[in-house]
Amino acid sequence: MKFSKWVAGSLIGAGMIASPSAFAAFTGNVGAFSEYVFRGVSQGSGAAVQGGLDYSHDSGLYVGTWASTIGFGGASGGTEVDGYGGFAGKIGDLGYDIGGIFYWYSEEDEVDAKLNTLEVYGGLSYGPVALKYYYADEANFFIGDDEAKEAGYLLGTLALPINDSINFTASVGMYSGDEIERFLQTFDPGTSEDTYIDYSIGISKTLDGGMTFTLQLIDTDINEGDFDDDPQVVVGFKKSFEM
Repeated sequence: MKFSKWVAGSLIGAGMIASPSAFAAFTGNVGAFSEYVFRGVSQGSGAAVQGGLDYSHDSGLYVGTWASTIGFGGASGGTEVDGYGGFAGKIGDLGYDIGGIFYWYSEEDEVDAKLNTLEVYGGLSYGPVALKYYYADEANFFIGDDEAKEAGYLLGTLALPINDSINFTASVGMYSGDEIERFLQTFDPGTSEDTYIDYSIGISKTLDGGMTFTLQLIDTDINEGDFDDDPQVVVGFKKSFEM
């Protein structure tokens, strides 16, 4: 579950899907992270194991799947599996990416909630800067009470090389919509806010053998009720490989 108080994201999570490479290929990745943070909000209580498999074609079409351990009610043991597909390419120096992503939670029935959510997205990129918008007509993964409303997420990212192996990353995201108001009311019933902002800065370092080390500082501007508003430091190692 993404956001309910049962489980109350990061650039290395499913919320930021990379565009496919310029040739047909299968690629995969597997990693371990000190926390799974999605759009500024923790998805559990401790370390997470994550991995994915992607196929991209030189036409620009791509499909993939990604999975992570998550927590329900502050405990470990849940699983999130995402499936996505789309079309990406470039017009001159301007990149574009359109597609959809389905978030599936294998323990949905066990916790007696409706969590599975479908989003569509579209984005543009130019050099080190990218802007992408995600929209869900029913964002079930916030509360899971089968009364979900719409929510949209606008994400801006920056990735700058420091040297041949180290990159600086930064992001700012804005979540808004009727479901965001319901989500914030779970922490403060009297609030009428329907928007929150999350942001992160970090570094990634390429290591030998296809390994990448990441370090991020992540925070939000949520200050409603009993929401934990302390900044989060996320450390991770990921191995990428071609198949």
